[in-house]
Amino acid sequence: MKRQLSADEIKQVELEILLAFKKACLDNHLKFYLVGGTLLGAVRHKGFIPWDDDIDVGMPRPAYNKLIRLEREKKILPDHLKLICHENGTFQYPFMKIVDTRTTVDQKYLEGNVAEHLWIDVFPFDGMPEDERELARLCKKAAMIRTVLGLNFSKSGQGKTFFRKLVKPVLTPIARKIGPDRCCRAMDRLTARYPFSVSRYCGGVVWGLYGPGERMVKDEFMKSDTVTFEGHRFPAMSCWDSYLSGLYKNYMELPPEDKRVTHEMTAWIEEPAE
Repeated sequence: MKRQLSADEIKQVELEILLAFKKACLDNHLKFYLVGGTLLGAVRHKGFIPWDDDIDVGMPRPAYNKLIRLEREKKILPDHLKLICHENGTFQYPFMKIVDTRTTVDQKYLEGNVAEHLWIDVFPFDGMPEDERELARLCKKAAMIRTVLGLNFSKSGQGKTFFRKLVKPVLTPIARKIGPDRCCRAMDRLTARYPFSVSRYCGGVVWGLYGPGERMVKDEFMKSDTVTFEGHRFPAMSCWDSYLSGLYKNYMELPPEDKRVTHEMTAWIEEPAE
């Protein structure tokens, strides 16, 4: 029997996924941090950003790869949670999701396995170049790959702006000829140019929506601090202040109301029959 979840219940399911993920990482000595809007929510609101409805986590690339291997070899997450990623053939984006298989989701602008179940996003953090022009080129190439990839899963006739609704029917067939697998392989080749282990800088490349602002000194990234999120303590990189400033500038200032967007999704959970 399926029951529709309220907005608060969606957040509670996502928090439970995060707590299970945290336990698996601590038990297996895997470094992870709250990142992006989730870290911003922890710092500014001590929890979810009120109008936000997802959770973002980042891992150094070596820990990210190890998590995939451990979950495949000995299943370190609870049975109702599933790790999906393009490396194991279960996801068509260059990052992973931890999904709750008891839930189903209808997301307004996307289709396919991008949004079948409620999830948390787990992003690899890769090496980044020191040279500013080289950094700009890296971010530009990653952005192009993300754009093509995103068009593969866009719903026809849907878009948050009139322009997007207009151009999607033209660009989507071209993007789908390239295909998500080729996009993921291209992103893998791009990130492999700057191995995490030998780079002075690191940051979010595969989903680095803020470009050069994502870059951090790796030694500062690898040192941990702690923040509070929904009453629980979670790790953050020691340079969280400069990281958030690089992403959001004056991050403690609330954005205009028209910029406060959500995933616009509906979710249900499977409950046992009485």
